[in-house]
Amino acid sequence: MMGNKLNMSFYRQDLLGQEPQGKTLVIACPQQGAPELVFFGDALPVKTDLASLYLSKQMAIPQAMMDKPARMSLIPEAGRGWLQSPAMEASAEDRPVWAACWSLIDVNESQTGLVIRLEDKVAQLSITLNIGLLSSGVLRQQLTLTNQGRGDVAVQRLACTLPVASHFVERMGFYGRWCQEFQQERSDWQSTWLQENRNGRNSHANFPAVIVGEQGFVEHQGELVGVHLAWSGNHRLKADYTVEGHRYLQAEALYLPGEIVLATNETLSTPELLASHSSLGLNTMSQCFHQEARQRLQLTKPRPVHLNTWEAFYFDHDMTQLKALAKAAADVGVERYILDDGWFRGRNNDKAALGDWFVDETKYPDGLMPLIRYVKDDLGMEFGLWFEPEMVNPDSDLFRAHPDWALQLPQYDAALARNQLVLNLAKPEAYQYIRERLFALFTEYSIDYVKWDMNRDYTQPSGDIAPQAHAQLGALYRLLDEINQAFPGMEIESCSSGGARVDFGILNYTKRFWASDCNDALERQSIQRGFSYFFPPEVMGSHIGPDKSHTTSRIHDVAFRAGTALLGHLGIEWNLLDASEAQKATIANWLSHYKQHRDILHKGNNWRLPSADGRAQTQWALSQDGLQGLAVYSQLAMPKQAQTLPVRLPNLLPEQGYRVVVLEHSPLPGHLMKALPAWWKKDLILNGASLSQVGLKLPILDPESLILLSIQAVPLAENIE
Repeated sequence: MMGNKLNMSFYRQDLLGQEPQGKTLVIACPQQGAPELVFFGDALPVKTDLASLYLSKQMAIPQAMMDKPARMSLIPEAGRGWLQSPAMEASAEDRPVWAACWSLIDVNESQTGLVIRLEDKVAQLSITLNIGLLSSGVLRQQLTLTNQGRGDVAVQRLACTLPVASHFVERMGFYGRWCQEFQQERSDWQSTWLQENRNGRNSHANFPAVIVGEQGFVEHQGELVGVHLAWSGNHRLKADYTVEGHRYLQAEALYLPGEIVLATNETLSTPELLASHSSLGLNTMSQCFHQEARQRLQLTKPRPVHLNTWEAFYFDHDMTQLKALAKAAADVGVERYILDDGWFRGRNNDKAALGDWFVDETKYPDGLMPLIRYVKDDLGMEFGLWFEPEMVNPDSDLFRAHPDWALQLPQYDAALARNQLVLNLAKPEAYQYIRERLFALFTEYSIDYVKWDMNRDYTQPSGDIAPQAHAQLGALYRLLDEINQAFPGMEIESCSSGGARVDFGILNYTKRFWASDCNDALERQSIQRGFSYFFPPEVMGSHIGPDKSHTTSRIHDVAFRAGTALLGHLGIEWNLLDASEAQKATIANWLSHYKQHRDILHKGNNWRLPSADGRAQTQWALSQDGLQGLAVYSQLAMPKQAQTLPVRLPNLLPEQGYRVVVLEHSPLPGHLMKALPAWWKKDLILNGASLSQVGLKLPILDPESLILLSIQAVPLAENIE
């Protein structure tokens, strides 16, 4: 902390040792007014005069403005003349809480930053701002509001605010739909941008993140900030600016009317706002988010190869076929077998039985144990099971017994989606029933993995009169936490008809996301690219589908499907009993490559390397020591010129020699080239500087084809001068 003549205390946090350089956070705390962000970016010199830095940022006061304009703070205050979106909107019958003016109580420093406490004695409210740099380089902030008065306080909004640089004039966001999640779009940021999500889950269309930066920022250059709201439900994101020139981002849980009412001494906390700053483009921003995810995950073993039964059999569960598929999976190198939807009582289609979580005696007369023992004991694989605990079918024993347990307004007809209603987990009896059934199954059976699905949005999210979407999500988090505490060796996957619930909030309780229901490798290339801006490959479920995609009817060769799936947490969603021996041999090769290189993909740094003509992209993973790399070059469309463009692989050690090895590739088309590149069948060794600055010329490929390359450091004696 530093004091000064400005009646302002300054607090500085430095994070050293980050690549390519450290980070510095500077906060100013006045006695009257909310704390202000002075600086968040690349490390400042130790002797920087913080008071002078603060003064240098103060603007002139224009004519026709307030005599003392409201400051751009971390908690914008309507009561002090802030005319844009404030941090808090609330109401009470006994005092003017809507215009709160904060005064400082105290500031406490911790290993992860600052805990700043403020109050307004007139409004009888207190608010705490937790803010600081995490060891990953990500900035975290969270607000907690407390009602200190006697009367209730209805809270309409409570938002985290992040001021950003005035030269950040371009915005990048995300949109999508089922089977086409995480699509990217860009625009100039010269007006208010707003994203609101009221789906209950964060949905296929509204991933809770936004990126802003200087004009023309790209993967490998440009200054920018990426912001993510760690929340799995309704949310609001805003990117705005003022006529004075302030630019800021806001992120918040979106509360439905009347949803949040605080009684005396009750508190409300925002979700975490996570922000990553980069002066070297999007890849560096992503690497900080990846590191943060890894620190939260704390994985203790390599990510096993999956096989999921859904696209093989759907609801048709036959023990002989299920065992045969398990054997075929084990033969090609699969390490985890997941039994998908259709195993529980009365579940023969998607119209019935959700909520009746008992093993179907007609399909499994001896229960699941014979299949589990075969998978685990005979074949040496882990066993996983599909659930959708948050849902109920009207055609179910549970709903017939307890129709009031559905999350709906009883005064109106229920709105169905996928023949389902949402089960009201905020209702104690419903919560206890689901908890009891899950705990009973997890205790009876040796289950290593749960695919936790959630296949529809909320509508009429209530059990009585007031909305309960916020309470529903809180109950879900609590249930997941209790399961993790009781069964610490079991992993949970967050699936929501694909990628409709992907965020750092639910990542606190789960180990994997199902990024999309689409296994079409071409569609997956853009889906996975969007996913990678905030999440590392080891949490992205990515499966090799059948020859003909179930969602698009496209047909791709095995190499393109396998190489695309290798870029995440690899699995198979294909009835291997239909595959030829040649296809199974090819798959076995790809699974072997995955196992050999998954440490590089899942512990190293990852880059997105688009081609200059936009027709190809390379995913590049490099080990932390810079000695091993893996590159997947994907030709997505016909190149604009006759040749492919060189692929340059960043961050290799300049003087270290590396051997380039072609591991796998799609068929090489003779109709596009008369000869392969001269180096193709030679023992090519280049130093890191050459591979990073000059790169490699690759063969000319058909669209929707790829090449898998290994880059391995060679002993000093083999280095090429």
